[in-house]
Amino acid sequence: MCGRFRDTRPWAELHAALREFVGPLNQAALNLESREQVRPTDAATIARISENVPSVSRARWGLVPWFHRGTLKDWKFNTINAKAETVKTSRTYRDSFARRRCLVAADGWYEWKGERDDDPKKKQPWLFEPSDGEPIMLAGIWDRCETPDQGPVESFTVVTQPAGAPLNGYHDRAPVVLFEQDWSRWLDLSADVGDLLGPESVDRFAVTQCRIR
Repeated sequence: MCGRFRDTRPWAELHAALREFVGPLNQAALNLESREQVRPTDAATIARISENVPSVSRARWGLVPWFHRGTLKDWKFNTINAKAETVKTSRTYRDSFARRRCLVAADGWYEWKGERDDDPKKKQPWLFEPSDGEPIMLAGIWDRCETPDQGPVESFTVVTQPAGAPLNGYHDRAPVVLFEQDWSRWLDLSADVGDLLGPESVDRFAVTQCRIR
């Protein structure tokens, strides 16, 4: 799964990468805060196609589908991750997969496994990031709903797939990580992206013990 991720790239770096591999952005620079941890329900940075051009915006992590009509707090389901195996058919996700794919800005993610050396009562966090330092995005889908308390809410989920070695030593699932050559294809709603969704994660990541809380 993906329960927390890291997003530390500044706007200039993110903008340059998207411009090269997706297309020019027609918008002013955003003040993107460097965050070692992005948590569920946080507002996070996503890139998508808007009016036929790439755009970058913020959205809530934890998808609330268009058909939800209650308050934001009324949505009780855990929708921070969507399984690649069912994202095309699930009632919650299928419309977003077909119409609203996005790139989730990230440069790594975390899993917790084993005991910490300094505190055996706590689990040890591990950071996963590309072993060669290549820029990545996480595969996401987004949606928008109208709520009586918050008004319009834009939100997203991270698509996950079965974890291959060595990631399966830490968790049985991993986010679908998109490398630069696949960014534009993921955003192209007419493109076949089935091969990006599995059957399992590729072996292109470094695993590092870390000390985040």
